[in-house]
Amino acid sequence: MPSLLGTRAIFGPDRETFNPMQAMQTLMDRLEHLKGRVNSLLKEHKTVQARVSELEHGIREHKRTEEVLQQRVAELEKENEVLRNTKAAHEAAVPGAKERIDELVQEIDRCLELIQN
Repeated sequence: MPSLLGTRAIFGPDRETFNPMQAMQTLMDRLEHLKGRVNSLLKEHKTVQARVSELEHGIREHKRTEEVLQQRVAELEKENEVLRNTKAAHEAAVPGAKERIDELVQEIDRCLELIQN
């Protein structure tokens, strides 16, 4: 990195004579450049902070949504279990009921046959 005061800035072209005006101007130029850079970095920092805040808000919203969805999944799993148990109980009763319905249908068919004859 070059020195804070460049050799040419404080000495004339022959490096023998000290030029305080050039030295002061060089320092002022560098100071202005640094002020501009600091302002630029502060602006960038503010922009990054705003983005971080937005992202944190998004994270909180996603967490809330996740919690709601997890609760809904738990409810659906319970409901599914109830339906499975109901179906199992229904299927256990169905074979006997189906046979009885078949018997009744056959009996109705016989009655209709008798009526037609």
